[in-house]
Amino acid sequence: MAFAAKGSKAESFLTVVVGGGAAFGLIMLTSRAWKACHVVIGGKLPNGLTLLFLGVPIALIVNLVLFTVVFRYAGKAFLFSLFAACVALAIADLALFSWQGTPAGSPGTCPGNVPPWWPKGLPT
Repeated sequence: MAFAAKGSKAESFLTVVVGGGAAFGLIMLTSRAWKACHVVIGGKLPNGLTLLFLGVPIALIVNLVLFTVVFRYAGKAFLFSLFAACVALAIADLALFSWQGTPAGSPGTCPGNVPPWWPKGLPT
């Protein structure tokens, strides 16, 4: 039984809700990590503007496109497709956080710009 047909309005709604929510979570996680480690990105610009004009568009585009592609091509079962898309988003957001959330090129107070609250078992 299919809850959302591929290419339907329900799939578009699910893409915006799940992909947009994951993008929002990634931006909040990055902002919190930068504040905890006193990382300054962009010199004189505040970190909020950097996240707003650079981080939000990148996170939204990556998450929305990735969710749509994986959800549409993961199979015919709704729950399997949803689970596969959520796992793909989690992996992609972890990679984006590792790339921009803990920038090695910017000086910060934390070792490797990894915040002290970050779980030791998750790589960055």
